[in-house]
Amino acid sequence: LQDVLGQTANIFLNHDDVSTSGKFSSQQVLTEILKAAMGLCGYALKWIHADKISSEKKLVLDDSFPPDKAVDFILLLKVALDTLDKAPLEDHHLASSTKQAVAIVMNFSTIEPQAIRDVWLPKGHMWKHVDTIFGLFKDIVYHVVDTFSDDNNLPSAIADTYQAELTPLMLVLVRLVSEHPDVREHLFYKVYPKDAIDFAVLPENRPGMAAKLVRLMRSPDSGPFSVSTITGDLLLALLGNDIRQFILTVGYGNAAGYMVARHIEIPADIIEQVRESSSESGAVNPVTGRYWSQEDTNQELANMTDEEKEREAERLFVLFERLNKTGIIKTANPVRAAAESGRFEELDDCD
Repeated sequence: LQDVLGQTANIFLNHDDVSTSGKFSSQQVLTEILKAAMGLCGYALKWIHADKISSEKKLVLDDSFPPDKAVDFILLLKVALDTLDKAPLEDHHLASSTKQAVAIVMNFSTIEPQAIRDVWLPKGHMWKHVDTIFGLFKDIVYHVVDTFSDDNNLPSAIADTYQAELTPLMLVLVRLVSEHPDVREHLFYKVYPKDAIDFAVLPENRPGMAAKLVRLMRSPDSGPFSVSTITGDLLLALLGNDIRQFILTVGYGNAAGYMVARHIEIPADIIEQVRESSSESGAVNPVTGRYWSQEDTNQELANMTDEEKEREAERLFVLFERLNKTGIIKTANPVRAAAESGRFEELDDCD
């Protein structure tokens, strides 16, 4: 069955003039073939992992093909990766065939056995599939963040339209980055070009991909497989899973929600750095991810509209409530205290 599906898919991938009797487009046929291939993967995985699952329990993301079984389905992996390489985005959305292809590749490790590794990272064209997957992801991220520039609109926009596309792509990228140091370095410089990290600017306001990922990560939606949480996983993996470097690069204010969702504690030396380095002009404020010398809170507040101030207050309120609830910190919520003291004035809609 795998051979039939793989050979048929290759016909539609490699020949644009394949006749479908006019009833269906080539893309529609390819999508149905890949759906069948995904169904075959699902059936095989249930059989392989039968000792770990019951009829009531569904497969989880870690239930991929074990190394000794993955090669048996290598043709499906090849077809899925070829589909990703050849199927274009449709108005900043994954094509139906591409969605099925991403679902298939998620069932495979990227590192073993060697035959599977060579499919993911082909000799002579090592970055072919990596760059394709990252390129699809980057296009959608730029579109989402640039279109919904107001942070309050990002969660609903993602949940309504982009969650099912961004999350699988990021899970594949996290696996590639985590399992291959060379891939991590390659993609790190695509997100953080050499000498391009400007600590004089807030991480979320810097140019390029890194700032857009920070914007996605700080979105309030923090479920274990939400776009914001998986974005944090990707950034942390790109930074070598060094939580201290992660905080300094993205700023603790941006990282806190993610750290709460993943139950990551604040490193003690970060807290000490806040106390000791605020007077050093070349030191980075780990809370904001910007040089201490560039911190001018009063000026920033003066430049913000009342609506922006209200949004920031709401974000900080939610953040402190989460931190207190999880026990990471135990302190009075400063936003609640300010509101109760009368220092905050509720704005009418017309204002």
